[in-house]
Order: sequence, then structure tokens, then C-alpha cells
Amino acid sequence: PSLACANKCVFCWRHHKNPVGREWRWKTDDPKMIVEAAVNTHVDMIKETRGIPGIQMDRWQEAHTVRHCALSLVGEPIMYPQINELLGELHERKISTFL
Repeated sequence: PSLACANKCVFCWRHHKNPVGREWRWKTDDPKMIVEAAVNTHVDMIKETRGIPGIQMDRWQEAHTVRHCALSLVGEPIMYPQINELLGELHERKISTFL
């Protein structure tokens, strides 16, 4: 991921310390690799909660399935040159996306 953004929005929580870019100049990760790594990391984090008192096993099992993905928490996602492919990978897995 990149914090690069071409905007300086007054409501931005980053206080404008992020690099500003008008074109993509950084190493680009493969969209499929990004999605696979994100889903695997999510599942690994859920697995770590097994055994915590109060966990409802039906909900714990359900949490292994990623259903939603927020794309606007870091940087400007539409600057990523393969954003359409990334969205395609997520949608193929029936994961909703939002900015």
C-alpha cells in the first residue's frame, strides 16, 4: 500500500505529511497477491481468538469468511494502477468493496 495522494483534503486525518503524487512511481504489488495476503491475514487473526472466554463458536466460524473490504483507509486507492483488477479479485470472492 501507499500513502500517496494527489489531494490535500481539509478533513484528512493524515495531516498532510503523506507524499503527494500525480502519477504512480512506486513498486506495484499484484492484485491477486494483495487479496490473498489480506484474506489470509484476516483468517490468521481470527484463529488467534479461539479459546478466548465468551467467544461464540458459530460466530467465530462465520468470521473466517471475509465479506467486506474498505479501500479508503490508507492513501488514495484509485491511484493504484490496477484498481480494477483488485476490485475484480475481491468481487470474484463475493467480497463487497467501498471507498
